[in-house]
Amino acid sequence: MERVKIVDPEAIQVLMDIAKIRLLAPFMVEARTVAQVAEVTGYSHNALGYWVKRFVRLGILEEVGKDRPARYQAAAQEFLIDPSRVMPLDDMLEALYRPAWNRLLQGYTREHRRVSEDWYVLLKSTPGGLVTRQEVAAWQIDEPQAPSPALPLNDWGVIQLSREKARELTTRLSALMAEYFEEGAETPQDDLYVFHLGLTRDVPHE
Repeated sequence: MERVKIVDPEAIQVLMDIAKIRLLAPFMVEARTVAQVAEVTGYSHNALGYWVKRFVRLGILEEVGKDRPARYQAAAQEFLIDPSRVMPLDDMLEALYRPAWNRLLQGYTREHRRVSEDWYVLLKSTPGGLVTRQEVAAWQIDEPQAPSPALPLNDWGVIQLSREKARELTTRLSALMAEYFEEGAETPQDDLYVFHLGLTRDVPHE
């Protein structure tokens, strides 16, 4: 599989932007015209044309053949990007993960609005001194006996595990998600779900 290493600072900045990757992605599959990719991405022809020219100048995209309208294809099937040339590690991880976090938060907000437009935050302390925060719909204050609303999964916690147990838990969680990925959708009308699995050693808190 062909791979290109990206070391040019401008190209690195472009390829660390998920919005620009979405524009490049169709060209990584096969050679396509600007009009074809504009239809797939929803970008205007003029806006996409600007980015195609910039991708070509940066060596990320290449014109294929002499057909008109012109067809373009990604310069490689894989790009190995070296962000350390333009940003520290925390900025790199921010660029990689922040768009997914934002998408997840947008999903949580939409599902919460389906339950209530007005929410409180309840602070509780366990006997051991661990303080937790929990969102409570305004109508639950007046109806404490009412069933809890169905909300998206959003569990956070801190547990003590040996490194062996932590690796075991990571493997089991990954296997569970792989099982559902392989199963796939039952119908084309099935909803899309954003998911996140995470497990890492906790950092000291001041």
